[in-house]
Amino acid sequence: MVWYISSSSDNLRIYLLENMVGMLVSRLEYAKYPFIKAASEYVKALDLQLEELDNPEYVEVMNRAEQRIEETLITGTVTWKGDQVGEAEILSFPIAVAIVASIDDDFLRRRFALAEAKRAYALLREENDAKVAEIAASCLKWRAKIIPFGLGRPSGIALNFVDYLRNAVRFHDDRWKLVNRTLSGGEVLLRKEELARLIAEEVRVRFETMLQQSPRAQLPPLLAKRVERIRQVLIQRKEKLKTEELPKTIIAAAFPPCVMKLNDALLAGQHIPHMGRFTLTSFFLRIGRSPDELVKLYTSVSDFSESLTRYQIEHIAGRKGSGTQYTPPNCRSIQTHNLCPGPDDLCKMIRHPLSYYRRKANMFQSGGNQESG
Repeated sequence: MVWYISSSSDNLRIYLLENMVGMLVSRLEYAKYPFIKAASEYVKALDLQLEELDNPEYVEVMNRAEQRIEETLITGTVTWKGDQVGEAEILSFPIAVAIVASIDDDFLRRRFALAEAKRAYALLREENDAKVAEIAASCLKWRAKIIPFGLGRPSGIALNFVDYLRNAVRFHDDRWKLVNRTLSGGEVLLRKEELARLIAEEVRVRFETMLQQSPRAQLPPLLAKRVERIRQVLIQRKEKLKTEELPKTIIAAAFPPCVMKLNDALLAGQHIPHMGRFTLTSFFLRIGRSPDELVKLYTSVSDFSESLTRYQIEHIAGRKGSGTQYTPPNCRSIQTHNLCPGPDDLCKMIRHPLSYYRRKANMFQSGGNQESG
């Protein structure tokens, strides 16, 4: 599925290329689920040209498209009020895609795809089992079906294990592992909410791929002005994420699970791989621990060498070598190196251990519950 801007004889148009099987739905579904074929065909039939968007009659569409992206940046999800079934809501999605593609920023692409996936998940959870199964089967071509009572299995939704694994492997919670699921006849039994979560993950990946493949295009003047406004919001958001202060006092209870595990292993004198030591050291330096404190922390390690340990810590701190103060690896890298003991609920909303610590520490501080370490 690819949204992109194409020009032919200087005539810019919006198209949707996709390979999904369609389903008969209403305008309500077009507005709720822009990834279904019927929604794309509806938009395509309008033959909307980008130049037309400078016309005042499209102000509502443009406002909603801009709002979708601003919500993506500010709150991390796109709203649905239940009464957004008009053409403005339907058309705002491809316009938002065109705007995001024109800005050409990886952070924005990832955040937009995730925000739209969260929106889809919230809406799917409100549907009945049959509707969610139908969307999985008809729109994504997954082998999904309702399991009624009386067939020797609990009622629910059965999904072919290959289709299940395609997205479940991206989840690190043990409950998504195939060995922990009910598997019968090559099918995994799911609750509606679980299938909705898998669909949302598929939507996120498809939207992110779609945005990466969408080329930039020349935009009409009024749309270009909106793009510039969104670009400024994006810059401000990125700066805010960079400059948000960490707590002045170290709050051990706010450490992310990966740091907790590494710290406990270190205190117990257990062996920690190189990437684990780098993760722990760079994290502690960033939250305010001094190199001297960390040298003392590593004395329990069996191969401890004070001179070598001090050099490595000061190198990570930017006091040696290039002078660069290193940042801990992100969550994906930590998972790749098998340093993640399994995410908690907060982990699922962030991508970096420092972001986890900052948010968790703020929770403790706002609630007046702190534990220093």
